[in-house]
Amino acid sequence: MSGKSQMQNSRRTFLKTVGITMGVVGYEGTTVTAGKRDTERESIDGWTTVRANPGRTGAIAEDGPTPYPTTNWKMDLNGSMYNVEPIAVNGCSETVYLAVTTDDDPSKSQGYIGAYDVQTGDQRWKQTELPAPRTPAFNNGILYFATRVPSTPDADAGGFYALNAKTGEIKWSRTSTQKWANPIVTEDYVYTANSTAAYALDQTTGTTVWKTNDIGGLVDGVGAALSYSDGTIFFGEGTALDASNGSVKWRVADDQVTLGNHAAHDGMVYYIRTEFVVGDDDRVSVTARSADDGTIIWTYESNGSNRWDGRLAVADGYVLLLNSNDKESLVKALDAATGELLWTAAVDGSHFSSPVIADETVYIGGRFAPDSDPWNGQAVIYALDLETGARTWAYLLDSSDLETSPENPPAAGTPVVSDGNLYAATYPSGSTLTYRYVSYSNFFVLGSCDKWPGSNHRRPTDSGNNT
Repeated sequence: MSGKSQMQNSRRTFLKTVGITMGVVGYEGTTVTAGKRDTERESIDGWTTVRANPGRTGAIAEDGPTPYPTTNWKMDLNGSMYNVEPIAVNGCSETVYLAVTTDDDPSKSQGYIGAYDVQTGDQRWKQTELPAPRTPAFNNGILYFATRVPSTPDADAGGFYALNAKTGEIKWSRTSTQKWANPIVTEDYVYTANSTAAYALDQTTGTTVWKTNDIGGLVDGVGAALSYSDGTIFFGEGTALDASNGSVKWRVADDQVTLGNHAAHDGMVYYIRTEFVVGDDDRVSVTARSADDGTIIWTYESNGSNRWDGRLAVADGYVLLLNSNDKESLVKALDAATGELLWTAAVDGSHFSSPVIADETVYIGGRFAPDSDPWNGQAVIYALDLETGARTWAYLLDSSDLETSPENPPAAGTPVVSDGNLYAATYPSGSTLTYRYVSYSNFFVLGSCDKWPGSNHRRPTDSGNNT
């Protein structure tokens, strides 16, 4: 048996033990009820697009670091990956692709995409002749991505690009329109949208295959969010299109500007929306709709104030979200079929990312600061058991030999998992100054280890083992 297989078996044995010994109360004040299990989960060759797959579920049928993490390598990004996910591609040439902003001034947009060896961190290529790139989508040796657009009205940077994933060479671009949505790529087409229409593009040339006007407008901060499932493309403004020809399957009339970011899975579309209410509690709501006709199946609204503005993770009958404010941060698991709250798990810290699911584990990034020194802190990754919410481990990212902001301690963005590794970028948490994100962001790759994390990677409340 390989070392990796031994680690995976050790982890599963540990999780089963936790399930037996924890009963209905878990680590970190977790409360647990039995959730449904569903063996359906899309298997893909790595984390190849925003939220792992075209459904945007934030879930992957692969292991993360097992049973415990260790830092394989880390680097200074010389730029920012705030709200951008790494793309990790498996196979004979394991590669992680990083889309980095190097100048995000209101009048400028500059950045690069770099390709790095997963095992060593060695740079394979770096394409710098780009506006600041957003998260790419990898398919059949090509990276497709939209770019950030400066906020200055007369700025002329932006567009949609396709790169050769082996060399970084630009294959084609569409820059007559600057602002595009993060793409979805299937075996047929590249799907995206701009402020006026939804598009299907030819993968090889970038030419328009079909165009549907007045769909998917880039509004309300959702960025024309797209998801895809079973031949249908779903948009944040409440429309579903036939992926083959762009015809409208259904459209939801709603008083809100958009329904929100969403994930499509197993005949349902799950929309999440954050409302920031002046002088009142901020609210996060989740609405599950039928993928067939858009009818509402269930709704859920977080109790009390919830300032979290992330995305859902959906797998195995669970829908995961955060409830976070100044007083506490809770990971919540809802029943995907009914919206019933199955478990909650408290996590120490703030600035929490969107959750992700890999195999039987939930991962979330953020910032941990000890009670004795709340203005200090480190980026942290939490791993929770998917069925119970019990904490498997918490791992502090050691940035001591990297450049970080003296005013804003680092927080970990959304972690990405693929083939036993976990990838996470950090950023200066809470900073309102753009230059700090460009100057003080770093990148970490965690691998598997059979030992509990050392003292420099543990919170002060954690002992030298997981008991």
